[in-house]
Amino acid sequence: MEKWRVPGLSVAVVHDYRIKWSRGFGLRDEAAQLRVDTSTPFQAASVSKPITALAIMIALRERGLSVDQEINPLFAGLLQNDAAHPWQLPNPFPEPVTIRMLLSHTAGTSAFHYKGYRYRYDADPPAPVDAIPGMREELDGLPPANTPPVSVIRPPGKTWSYSPAGYTVLQALLTAMYRKDFADIMSELILQPLDMNESSFAQPMHPAQAAAIATPYVAQGQPLAYGPRVFNTAASGGLTTTPTDLAKLMVALQRALKGESSGKLIPGIARAVLRRQSGRTEDGKCFDTGTTGRFACRSSWGLGFDVNLNRYLEHQPDDASTGDYFGHTGFNSGYLTVFLGSKKGGNGLVLMSNLAPEDMSGPVPQFTFMTELVRRIADEEHWR
Repeated sequence: MEKWRVPGLSVAVVHDYRIKWSRGFGLRDEAAQLRVDTSTPFQAASVSKPITALAIMIALRERGLSVDQEINPLFAGLLQNDAAHPWQLPNPFPEPVTIRMLLSHTAGTSAFHYKGYRYRYDADPPAPVDAIPGMREELDGLPPANTPPVSVIRPPGKTWSYSPAGYTVLQALLTAMYRKDFADIMSELILQPLDMNESSFAQPMHPAQAAAIATPYVAQGQPLAYGPRVFNTAASGGLTTTPTDLAKLMVALQRALKGESSGKLIPGIARAVLRRQSGRTEDGKCFDTGTTGRFACRSSWGLGFDVNLNRYLEHQPDDASTGDYFGHTGFNSGYLTVFLGSKKGGNGLVLMSNLAPEDMSGPVPQFTFMTELVRRIADEEHWR
């Protein structure tokens, strides 16, 4: 941490289908000299996506729907009484977009990244600095949204291309299905059943979380101006949580893989989300594997999770069998998250830190610190 000037870090390690240990390191706020502990929340960033994927799978099961349901007819049915022109995903191609494609990043949807909105949590009362758009404005790219419209930009079902926007479509789907706030849906389907009591998808954050969250830093001694960003596209990056809570979800998923249900998470859902999907990466954009000259050009994704990883968070090359680990990483301004679990044996880790660049479109040098820590823990725990 000292080498990389990381202010604060929180870690949870899973062994044999239980949380073996969890601990906070360093400071959640340098100015106030407040230390990180296991209850300190962080923004999980893109680790929100696989948790949203689990909620989608639970919702489909509850409503008797298929993951291969076409998205636009489903929206048309759910929203037919809402407006003269219910929202539809713009798709100029003959191939329809399905829920499976959105979950696995093969729908061909827009590949831009969300940067969030500035918010004064320290004001009385708390108030936005930037106007915060509604969901329809986010989908259509209309002011005050700071991103383009969500649309299909390549033929669906063929190419893997990471698409946060696809998860905004899934967020809109869940809210249309349940007619509730997205944070309430996620609490009902995932967080409460798994006793993830320090987690919430609420955006802006609840006051108690806002008071306790680790201060985001973008450089040594430099906090992010105005503090944590608001991500109303919460399915893509709006979860606020702790490593211990994420480890609870990991254990539930691992137990479901071996036949034990937890909450609404049943074995069939666990197997489905961790089954590798078809598709190939874009030309010239294969995954690195940690081995010179060997690449992973097939899609490494299941439904929400990267399912082709080894114990060091590296991708398995195309000429090897699919990896024995599943996971996801997350990056919001001032926050990094690593979630990595084994498919067998019940091992894994969750790392969360409060140092990352403000610019979410550029390199993230601090991620090297996180991968070094993954390797160290994997070796100390003797993972295979």
